[in-house]
Amino acid sequence: MAVAIKNLGYEKVVIYNGGLKDWMKSGLPTESIDPLPRYKGKWIGVEELKATLSNAMATNCLGADNKTMVTVIDFRSSLQLKERKGGDQYQIMTNCPIKTVLLDDFIDNKTLIESIPKEGLVVTISETGNRDTYLIRYLNKFGYTNVVGLQFGMRVWLKKDYPTKKVKSRLEE
Repeated sequence: MAVAIKNLGYEKVVIYNGGLKDWMKSGLPTESIDPLPRYKGKWIGVEELKATLSNAMATNCLGADNKTMVTVIDFRSSLQLKERKGGDQYQIMTNCPIKTVLLDDFIDNKTLIESIPKEGLVVTISETGNRDTYLIRYLNKFGYTNVVGLQFGMRVWLKKDYPTKKVKSRLEE
């Protein structure tokens, strides 16, 4: 994230090693105007997701009720950069719907939130899985109970060399 911010022209950017989780574990003060529910969320392993997507793609990602079986939310901030390196050039290959957004895109965005199906499986994907809990909890606040995070994130998918497609960032479009 710090690299993305620097690429936008900001110069005095520092990284707090450990992130917000470690800050809070240390007992340092935090404040939230609108706290998220205590919901911990659920996780899906990379092998299970691959099998789930394979099954869904066999029916063009539609169930017997003609509703989407799986929706992927890829909210890796690195996908927004013009110059990407390595894994952030790729997304999971699937014919199921993929939403490429930033975590902040969801804030006060009723249209985006309502575009997420409340039926079928919704899978969040970050780089390492560390930020998924925030999106899962945020969507849970709006009644979503069908959202799971990809355990250990996109890095594991790439490490397993599972099917991917090359993507463009929103800035390149």
